[in-house]
Amino acid sequence: MEKNKTLKRFIMTSTFAGAFLAAPLIGEASLGDQTLKLGKTHNDVKELQSILKSRGYFKHNETTNYFGPITRKAVMDFQRSNGLVVDGIVGKNTYSKLLQKSNRDDQSSVQKPNVSKPSIPNKPAVTTQTGKVLKLNSTGKEVKKLQEDLKYLGFFTFYKTTEFYGTITTEAVRKFQISQRIKATGVADAATLAKVQKQVAAKKQTPAPSKPAPSKPTSPNNTPVKDNYQLKFGSKGAEVVQLQTRLKKLGYFTYPMITDYFGMVTEESVEKFQKANGLPVTGIVNTTVLNKITEVEKKPIKQPVKSRDQITINVIANATELMGVPYVWGGTTTRGFDCSGFIQYVFAKEGVKLPRTTAQMWNATTYVSKPAVGDLVFFETYTTGPSHLGIYIGNNQFVHSGSSTGVTVSNLNTRYWQNIYLGSKRINY
Repeated sequence: MEKNKTLKRFIMTSTFAGAFLAAPLIGEASLGDQTLKLGKTHNDVKELQSILKSRGYFKHNETTNYFGPITRKAVMDFQRSNGLVVDGIVGKNTYSKLLQKSNRDDQSSVQKPNVSKPSIPNKPAVTTQTGKVLKLNSTGKEVKKLQEDLKYLGFFTFYKTTEFYGTITTEAVRKFQISQRIKATGVADAATLAKVQKQVAAKKQTPAPSKPAPSKPTSPNNTPVKDNYQLKFGSKGAEVVQLQTRLKKLGYFTYPMITDYFGMVTEESVEKFQKANGLPVTGIVNTTVLNKITEVEKKPIKQPVKSRDQITINVIANATELMGVPYVWGGTTTRGFDCSGFIQYVFAKEGVKLPRTTAQMWNATTYVSKPAVGDLVFFETYTTGPSHLGIYIGNNQFVHSGSSTGVTVSNLNTRYWQNIYLGSKRINY
């Protein structure tokens, strides 16, 4: 019952689904009256795409009402060519430049290599002999190192580091840039990377606090804790981050992301820990609870077998970090996925092995009359039988790698998907 509650809370409070499926706005606003960004659905988006297409930046065959990764890349290419902040968001400055028919822009749209020779996805441009520009869809060990440094500085809060530069990494870089009062583009250029290294070095040189007397409870960094110490529902700050991190390592905090807020999920995690260790179940962290956490941390930890709900939560979290990865026929890596390659990849991260093709996955799973979170939804597209699929994430939405969108979230109730929907099936794990 507790696991089901946790899963329901995760789905209800998940922000990424809504961020990529904003409802269409009703109105007659002309282009320039509202900000357009990733996930927006509006007639203005189609007009924006038409303008970008006429300038040579939007290269998709058809224009649509949806602002997806392809539109975002076209906007970023336009911004880069016209000396604007490269954030992929169409605000006041970008509108002005778009609607301004200048010779400079007309020339740049012809002369820029992005038009005649499209850049290879995920390959960041080298700026120095020792560093690269890391940005959305970049991959490799440099990305993982950046995430580790930003996590050390408190900006990257995803529950694990990867070798993929997704939307969460972009937001972490933006927050760091804002803290350093430099242009917040979300792109880790040479200047940003240098500042990250400088801040990491400075933090590591800060002398550690002296160890307190054995009788006093301690936090993870050996800082003495006051006798009246309390963390409870509504608390905020770095101490909450430390608490969640410690409970996560012990297997009690199962939410995929570490935050600085003590909410219901944290409270339930504390209650589980208290119950498992013979403490009064209050959901409040005091010195007694901290001492017990420290005591348990010193014992060898047996890795618990993941429940179905935990695997499902982690699969959806893994999929979130891959938003915007381009579609590549036959792709099975973060450089590009086809629909089945994407499904196979995110489940493999949690130790669930699936066959390679959509048809094979259809045959290897069990039919269900109504999809639950984590089930697969299948569609009949270019050929008879199952030829496309995604992961159902609740609220009639599913995450998938679409041929024209890359990894994105779509609504199962739209006419297009309903017309080709074959059914839902469950993975046996």
